[in-house]
Amino acid sequence: MATWEYCASLFGPYFVIFIVCIGHTSFFLISVTLSWTSPVLAKLGEAEDNPLGRPITTDESDLIGSLFFVGASVGPLLFIHIVKKFGRKKVLVLLLTIVPIAYGMLIFVKKVEYYYLSRILLGLYSGATLSVVPVYLSEIIAPDDVAFLMSFETLFGFTGILITYTLGSFIPLKYFNGSIVVFSVIVIILLSFGCPESPYYMMQVKGKDEARRVLRRLRKQYIEKELEHIEKTIENETSKSYFEIFKSKKYFKTIILATIPLLLQQFCGITLIVTYSQLIFQETKLPLAPHICSIIVVGLLEVTCFLAPTLLKSKRLSLKNIMTLSLAGTAICNLVISIYFFYGKNLPALNWVPLVSLILFVVFFNCGMDPIAWTILGQTYPRNISFVGTALSTSVYFISIFPILYSFYKVDMTYLFLGSFFSCTFGVIYVRFIFEGSEKKVVEDIHLQKALI
Repeated sequence: MATWEYCASLFGPYFVIFIVCIGHTSFFLISVTLSWTSPVLAKLGEAEDNPLGRPITTDESDLIGSLFFVGASVGPLLFIHIVKKFGRKKVLVLLLTIVPIAYGMLIFVKKVEYYYLSRILLGLYSGATLSVVPVYLSEIIAPDDVAFLMSFETLFGFTGILITYTLGSFIPLKYFNGSIVVFSVIVIILLSFGCPESPYYMMQVKGKDEARRVLRRLRKQYIEKELEHIEKTIENETSKSYFEIFKSKKYFKTIILATIPLLLQQFCGITLIVTYSQLIFQETKLPLAPHICSIIVVGLLEVTCFLAPTLLKSKRLSLKNIMTLSLAGTAICNLVISIYFFYGKNLPALNWVPLVSLILFVVFFNCGMDPIAWTILGQTYPRNISFVGTALSTSVYFISIFPILYSFYKVDMTYLFLGSFFSCTFGVIYVRFIFEGSEKKVVEDIHLQKALI
């Protein structure tokens, strides 16, 4: 009996929930890594609690903040064929080992070049993991529960940001990095010994009996119909190269539909806020300390993360309407912040505007853009191109972030938020007139509400 089967017996009908939690822990660690720069760059810019022994320059700060996304853009492309050969779970375990190595290195080093290396390695982990986890979990979860259970990545992601802002601001960097090392090692153990391989991969390498064995532990309902669907999918699966996908009009359209929601999520301004939150508040004249303002904003990210799962579960609003609400709200918040930096920065009566605007921003963002974009990524691609397509979309997503973050000190903050406003406005137009959320499951390959043009 495999070790994961003991876990299955222990958790019983909640075994899938256990696997989903372990899978979503990847979002937790990635969010820790994304938001790590906010408290850490503030400390590295000063002499106190600075392992480098000197304040870093603005160029060094920009590189530490942005090099992560260079690694993240490469990661998905490097691991496409490795995943297909060795399986989803094994690759996720391999990728997770990067986290304790990268953060463990930061405990001891005293040169800024090692910070660059660490961020590139962590970007490699994050990019590759984000292209594998949605596929792995969508193959583990029953089709009817995918949208709901996948939406909880928001909870794990924003918990990571909140913990980072809280611990990173108040404990020495050495202990902060050490705590991440310990936690990531625990996750590696739980994933290695407590979770099964995907039934799709088992069908591919070991046949129908082994896939049935996994499904019996994952499902309470009749599994033979799903087993037949998996078998048919594997039989029809072909290895598609990047160029073959672009040559096919149908597949190219799928790439566009899966990637645009990710780009809308990115350019709405959330990554800018998460990465440089404390530095943004340092540019305002709020009476509260910048790190306290950051904790307030991220605390509300955490508290309101239930919004998207609730809206998706209730089915009172279509996917299209949820995305429109989220994009329209974040657009208004970005516009207000940019106007503040244009005209209101020197007016004491308007000191509260940045904090309130960012609070409202995270509420609207949590209405749908974060989980919906990644859920669409994990479910829109047909199975026969899922890994190649997901990797391409994730790579485009991450490389698009680099120029924004690298230009933080080089472009006036006003224009950064104004650019986010125009991106959100474009998003509203795209969702209302081009994207159409289908409320029904599409047979065969696409299990989420499929986007149609």
